[in-house]
Amino acid sequence: MAILNSNPEILLKKRKDRDLKRLQKQEQAKERDAARAKAAKTKAKKFIRAETLISNYKTKELEAKRVKNITKFEASNAEEYVEPKLLFLIRIPNHKKGVKIPPKAQKILNLLKLHKINSGVFVVLNENVLQLLKLISPYIVCGKPSLISIRKLFQKRANVKINDEIVKLDNNQLVEDEFEEEGLICIEDLIQELISLSSNIKRINQWLMPFTLNLPVNGFGPQNKLAKLKYNVENKRGISLAGNVELSEVDIDKVIDEQN
Repeated sequence: MAILNSNPEILLKKRKDRDLKRLQKQEQAKERDAARAKAAKTKAKKFIRAETLISNYKTKELEAKRVKNITKFEASNAEEYVEPKLLFLIRIPNHKKGVKIPPKAQKILNLLKLHKINSGVFVVLNENVLQLLKLISPYIVCGKPSLISIRKLFQKRANVKINDEIVKLDNNQLVEDEFEEEGLICIEDLIQELISLSSNIKRINQWLMPFTLNLPVNGFGPQNKLAKLKYNVENKRGISLAGNVELSEVDIDKVIDEQN
């Protein structure tokens, strides 16, 4: 039988410690709020050059026109059959600094959970998905991943959300607890479901958190800056305003190797 410590001095000390910690947390919360308010105020007062405002406005205008052209073309043309296949999408930095993503494209990115740069998700390509990917094509790279690349992603980058807590997917028991009714008992089963384009893919994607990849070039030294410039030149993408633009796929295995 556990004996409760009734020493008044110890109980009083514990109460004081709890009160002190509570006050410290409240003070830290106030400091964070004040810092956020100060940052927002500074940002609002930040001077913006007229050239930057004009450039941002023109970029926004062109982006809205691109989305409108694609939407109009897709609506006026009969849907063609698209062979289903697994694609891996990676969110990339905006193609132009200061660009404001059109609401329709932003809604698609949010739907795919591509909120952050260098986050990646799996999708199954079909007629409807193809139309959506065309609208967000300047903000993603995509391609068909190999089995080796999928395994690498699961081994190094797979996370799931359980009870509002992000947990690394390195335990088969997590899979069995979540997909016992579907007969999936290990991580390899999830990989095979993706490869075979199973009907469980939608549920698997909902359970998985977006894969967070590394930046292709890191650091701020002279050599790193030169490497970033070289990488940007080599990977520069042309943005078409045409409504009948095709979805451009890349060697996604190479991209995953560079950023995994």
